[in-house]
Parts: sequence; structure tokens; C-alpha cells
Amino acid sequence: MNTAPSRSAPQAEPAGLQPLAQRFKIWRANRPRGQRIPEELWQAAMELARIHGLNPTVAALKVNYYALQRRLQAGGAPRRGRAGAPVFVEVPAVPMPSGGDERGTVELVQACGARLILRFSAAGPNDLLPLVKLFLRSRA
Repeated sequence: MNTAPSRSAPQAEPAGLQPLAQRFKIWRANRPRGQRIPEELWQAAMELARIHGLNPTVAALKVNYYALQRRLQAGGAPRRGRAGAPVFVEVPAVPMPSGGDERGTVELVQACGARLILRFSAAGPNDLLPLVKLFLRSRA
């Protein structure tokens, strides 16, 4: 009688990790020997780790667990350039054309955790669109 513990079947990786896993695979196949993982791939890995968790991301991307963990704990800022990036920015209120008593709130959240909350009175989509576009271009 075999008393060895049985192993469960490996879990399938989340669908959201597959495109980045493919990018890592292509990069590994074409990189010069000894080249470090580009910052762009690390940033994408950190965004997915925040969504799917550290273990599934490391398993799917085949990256060093502790390297990804250190980057996540450091806040995900690249090593160069973003040291003084603001965490909170408040845009002063701009008078909007009055046309009623309509009030509303729009909240946008990026996968990396960046959040934009717009509280407005009598503003239309064309008034809010420039702020939304700016937010979506930025990477917090």
C-alpha cells in the first residue's frame, strides 16, 4: 500500500497573466545572454501581481519571487526618475456653465491602484474628458 501523499493537479494560471507570460517568453528567446529584465516588463509584472497575487504571477512569468516582492514593497517606482512623483494632486475647481442642479461623482481606478475621483456640478462629458484622458495616460 502506497502511503505517499498525493499531489493535487497544478492550478491553471489566470487568463490575465497569459499575454505578459508570452511577452516574457519572447524576450527570453531573443535577449543577449546576461541581459537584465527590462523595466517595462517589471512594471507590467508588478501591476499583474497587485491584481492576481505574487505567487500566481511568479509562477506564470517565471521570475524571481524575492525580486518581484522587493519591487512591490518599494512601491513599484522605477529606479530612476520618479523619486519625487506626487502621490496626491488636487485640481482647483473651475467654474462650469450653470444649467441646472445636476451633481455627480465619477471614480476611475487603474489596475496599479491609482484612483481619480471627480465630483462635479453641471458638467458634461466634454468637460471631464481631458482630465480622464490625462489620468489614463499617467502611471501611478
